[in-house]
Amino acid sequence: MRAMRTFRLAALACACMLPFQSASAQRVANASDAWGYLVSDEPATCAFAPIDVSGSAPLLPVAADGASSAADDGHAFVLLAEPFELYGVATLELAMSTNGYLAAASGPHDDDGGDFSNDCPLPAAPDHVGAATSRILAWHDDLAAGSGGALRSVHFASCPRPAASGVDEGCSVFDWSGWTRVGHDDGLAFQVVLYHASFEIALQYPATGDGGLGASIGAQDAAASSAAVHACNGSRVLQPARSVCLFDPRFPPHGVTDRVFADGFEDAPR
Repeated sequence: MRAMRTFRLAALACACMLPFQSASAQRVANASDAWGYLVSDEPATCAFAPIDVSGSAPLLPVAADGASSAADDGHAFVLLAEPFELYGVATLELAMSTNGYLAAASGPHDDDGGDFSNDCPLPAAPDHVGAATSRILAWHDDLAAGSGGALRSVHFASCPRPAASGVDEGCSVFDWSGWTRVGHDDGLAFQVVLYHASFEIALQYPATGDGGLGASIGAQDAAASSAAVHACNGSRVLQPARSVCLFDPRFPPHGVTDRVFADGFEDAPR
């Protein structure tokens, strides 16, 4: 496993023509936050290619403190097969919330999944006791499982959805299917794909209901000091059959590299 990961990282560095440097030296133009994530929903850069994980066993969420149902407010704790870095911080554990987000966690009690009230604007410290701040927000809203709703997580040594890096990478998929907003019957379906070499984050949306009018979409760091935001309470409507990608500044998507070098890194956020 370690040898394969080393090989993938070496191939990735060659593909991007970027040595391992500090994130501040590798930020690309149009980065969305202080860390330097590049957010894109352009199909040429961020293809919609949902990964079918319906054949895997559903996760069994645990109810949050004070919640009457785990299907409404709860989480499933997932141990990753490979490390993933969010804002440059490695994690092997994620809490998958029934309210549409992933939280970086060092144990099953770091985030109970019960934070049903999304924050807007971001970054922001969660107001829910028992919630972690470092998060990937796939569709953070007051959500619940609809009829047949399920949470699933699957790891692939070679990701079925090619990474924008152009390198064959392992990935972990987190899938919410048959989900709804509380009080509605809109049949939401969305998934997060995490790449373990380039640390790309792909948010994929097969079904989007009202387009995310009450949701936060993006990611934020553990200090609530930096957030990569695609949409917040309808600031940008989520279209069905589209993806939103967050690219780590150390590994810009294949095809952006030439523009990065042409710009001389001069347009990085201060």
